[in-house]
Amino acid sequence: MQTNTPNPEAEAPVNDHAVRVGAAIRKVRNDQGLSLRALADKCGLSSGFLSLAERGVSALSLTSLFALAEALGVDAVALLGATESPLEKSYVVRRHDSPDNIRVVMGDREHFVLSGDLPDQKLEVLRTTVSPTENTPEMTKHDGEEFCYVLDGELTFTFTDGEAILRAGDSIHFTSSKPHSVHNDTQTPTKTLWIVDRPLLHRT
Repeated sequence: MQTNTPNPEAEAPVNDHAVRVGAAIRKVRNDQGLSLRALADKCGLSSGFLSLAERGVSALSLTSLFALAEALGVDAVALLGATESPLEKSYVVRRHDSPDNIRVVMGDREHFVLSGDLPDQKLEVLRTTVSPTENTPEMTKHDGEEFCYVLDGELTFTFTDGEAILRAGDSIHFTSSKPHSVHNDTQTPTKTLWIVDRPLLHRT
């Protein structure tokens, strides 16, 4: 088990989505008159990491995005943007070989949104692939709760009072206000089913 300390200066490849999200975070932060240090204190992430995230150099995990959105007092959708194709509003959501798949790549994670679009929606279901990374990410926290079921591979959840290693067939359900981080400490991507208590993207 690797226990490397997260290095905010370890730059990841820039991608267009990370640049757009970073620009949105910077705009909201500047509009609110917050310094990087002040925002870092509010969300529990380091100012160095936030600086890289705003420049699109380091992509945010979904958990970090929620923590930032909560600290800024905005919906995570406001930081992600609604750039994907709209989905047909119905009870049945078809994703097989569909160009309308809602796909979000954030750091070491690739999310496909499986849930539909309901008025006052409270849940989002994601098929998430977590790629291996060398460093354990910073622990973050936010309101709500989340559930993860490992379909294939292995995933390590780290909390302030210990860690839990999940393998295929294992699941975890916890309150997101408990500081936590998620890390794939293997050599192969881990496939999961993830449920969070808020929608990730608008469909309209």
